[in-house]
Amino acid sequence: MKSWLITGGAGCGKSSFITLLQQQFSPPLPCFSADVAVAEVVRRESTRSELVAAFGAQAQTHSGEVNRPWLREVVLPDPVLRRQLEGILHPPVLAALEKARSEAETAGVNLFLAEVPLHYEIGGTVSADLVIVVASSRSVQVRRMMETRGLDEQTVHKFLEAQWPIEAKVERADAVIWNDGSLASLEAQVLTLASPLLQA
Repeated sequence: MKSWLITGGAGCGKSSFITLLQQQFSPPLPCFSADVAVAEVVRRESTRSELVAAFGAQAQTHSGEVNRPWLREVVLPDPVLRRQLEGILHPPVLAALEKARSEAETAGVNLFLAEVPLHYEIGGTVSADLVIVVASSRSVQVRRMMETRGLDEQTVHKFLEAQWPIEAKVERADAVIWNDGSLASLEAQVLTLASPLLQA
């Protein structure tokens, strides 16, 4: 079984790329999402307890949920605090990824997809046969994040500055999908990437 890892910058269109890629195969390819896994991990009582122990009561809302806006505003921009946060969240997420990969291989799947936005930020620790970076210009990233996530421009820039520059990810990629243009342009790149597998 081959494994493809999809990464890139926030607002670059990784989800759109994956959706188009899955549409080329029947049945659709299994895809692990690190973002979905993080959402599941932060719902755990044990995770909330670890976050409060590390960052104080402000890491939790009055209703007992993880205070994600506070973490985004205060923790992510601080390299030391961010490493603490990653030390809590990343191990269970990576364990979930390897479990999903193992289950896909047991099921006899030929290609497994994993969307790991922070692949390079966590040291490229996830193995893959092909690392695909979905990239776009900074201005497009900012616009998309403001439109889709309802964030103000200052918050978006803080978010992006906590990640590697997209240029650095592009330099290290095995394949690059440039997603500044139309959906048709993105689809054409997906077809080019997927065609060797579809013809096999």
